[in-house]
Amino acid sequence: MAMTMEMEEEMAASDGFQKAFDELEAQKTIIDNCTRVWKSLSDHYASLERSLAKRTEALESKVRDLDSKAAQSLEALSERESAIPDRESAAVALIEQRRDAAISEMESPPSEPSAGISFDLPGALRGYCRRMDSVGLWQFMVARRKDLGLLRREISDAVAESVDPARLVLDAVEDFVEHQDEGAGIADRCWACAMLLRTIFDGDGTKDPEIPRSIKEKAEAVAKSWKKKVEERMEGVPTGGAEAQMFLQLIGAFGVQAAIEEDFVKKLIIDFASRKEIPKLAARLRLGEKLIDIIDELVKTGKEIEAVCIAHEAGLTDDFSPISLLKSYLQNSRRNANTILKNGNHSLSATEESSNLELNALRSIIKCVESLKLEQEFALESPRKRVQMLEKAKAERKKVAAVKPYNKRPRIAGQSTFFRPTKTTRTPTSPYPSSRRQLPPMDQYIPRRPATHS
Repeated sequence: MAMTMEMEEEMAASDGFQKAFDELEAQKTIIDNCTRVWKSLSDHYASLERSLAKRTEALESKVRDLDSKAAQSLEALSERESAIPDRESAAVALIEQRRDAAISEMESPPSEPSAGISFDLPGALRGYCRRMDSVGLWQFMVARRKDLGLLRREISDAVAESVDPARLVLDAVEDFVEHQDEGAGIADRCWACAMLLRTIFDGDGTKDPEIPRSIKEKAEAVAKSWKKKVEERMEGVPTGGAEAQMFLQLIGAFGVQAAIEEDFVKKLIIDFASRKEIPKLAARLRLGEKLIDIIDELVKTGKEIEAVCIAHEAGLTDDFSPISLLKSYLQNSRRNANTILKNGNHSLSATEESSNLELNALRSIIKCVESLKLEQEFALESPRKRVQMLEKAKAERKKVAAVKPYNKRPRIAGQSTFFRPTKTTRTPTSPYPSSRRQLPPMDQYIPRRPATHS
């Protein structure tokens, strides 16, 4: 009986110990969980603290930059304010000088030279500018387009001698906008006005020209009127590249881009990004985030070359790596060329189209790399060899095509003679019949394509 009681006591004690151990284990689990949660929270708050510290440092840096710029601006304003009397005196003297010159020019307008006497083209340009004769100026420039080199050298100095260069140029552009629906001579007028617009840009593009408020308001009205005409014609006759470039020059030169919808400007830049001056204009229009959207759109539509040029001009090469974009463009062009060749069953026309597409892409890449001085980052040895190989193959195909028509089919002995079919009669719908397969048009857009070789 005593042993039974001892056993029961031992079992009860054992159960008590087990419960105590279970409770300790449960508490240990709770403590471990709390430790993990605490560590996670500590890491999270430490990360937040580091992030806040970085943001605070960045904000303080921006504040310091703003303070520095504000101090520089105040200093510049102070200098300009102190220089106002001198500038007023100089401006009055310059206006009087130009007024006297304009009166002199009006009393003796330029005339064509007599036989054997060389014509003073710079003097004539200055005469039109001094008289503020914008219409006569662009008409004279169009008439003397054969002297293009001399016009380019002299036009900036001539416009600078006018009483109001900005008004002179704007009047010429306004005349173009008002009479562009007439059709005749539009291309020549567009060329002349574009040259005039370039004269009021600062040479290195680091600062905008000083334009009076009244001229800016007039430029804004001209730009809006021009935009309305472009939109009315957009569904019919498409806007030409020269006109689109001139419109961007106008809003950039007079600083009125804020008055034009960003989507309209974006469309013009994307549609005509392959024109030489568009990248510089796009960078100078201060489009902000919209410019990044433009570059993204160019990349998506296979215009990597234009995207590289705009990113380079706008200083966005960190966001859009030129080397990566060029390699992507090269790969896409080769893939498209192989697709054309495969879909055309390696026929002569498919081979020619595929070769032209790859050639144009390679030439565009080489030209872009050379102009942006990226030779050290993008080796041109392989693309140049590929161009030489494609050109050689193209020349050989031309030789074969030139010799092939003269090879007559030999007549087999015993075979009956046959008459050649008569030529197809020319009709209004098919004036020039041909049995040769016509080359299909190229669907792939090749940006910044240099002059094609026949």
